[in-house]
Amino acid sequence: MSKQEIFKWIGTISSIIGSFVVAFQIYILGYVLFIVGSVIWAMIGLITKDKALVILNGFFLCANIIGIVRVLLS
Repeated sequence: MSKQEIFKWIGTISSIIGSFVVAFQIYILGYVLFIVGSVIWAMIGLITKDKALVILNGFFLCANIIGIVRVLLS
């Protein structure tokens, strides 16, 4: 398995676990996991020159940063 494949799986697993953690209302950890997944997938998109993947995960990253800031400020 290549390093890129390993990172893809880390990003995917991080995002999946993050979704369940947020569903169980453990927001900060969930958003951190989402951020890890978004950053990894955005980097994969940059490496593979996949603009759609970069844009999607760039917006996911922004949304997750907004979410974590809102939790920290509440």
